[in-house]
Amino acid sequence: MLETVFGVSIDTILGTIGILAAIVSIIVEVLKKIIPNSFPTKALVIIVSFVITLAFIFIFCEINIKIIALGAVGSFVLSFISMYGWDTFKEIIRKFKYPL
Repeated sequence: MLETVFGVSIDTILGTIGILAAIVSIIVEVLKKIIPNSFPTKALVIIVSFVITLAFIFIFCEINIKIIALGAVGSFVLSFISMYGWDTFKEIIRKFKYPL
């Protein structure tokens, strides 16, 4: 059951998000040791997710406005997964896919 989004399989998208979430988590943990404790960790995760996602897009994708806008939205998904984990993300997707 491989559905495609923008010509890429869902498995590839989820794998890429997983790798990027691991990279964001590692960078945030390193930055938490450098940056003072007064800076909120969730804001740091959002900033790092945005930068990592846009860097990934500029390196690996064809650059146009639509892809950059999708990357900006995708960075919030990435930051959510980095903060709360896959289980919470799956619960939210399940709620929207199969509403009560």
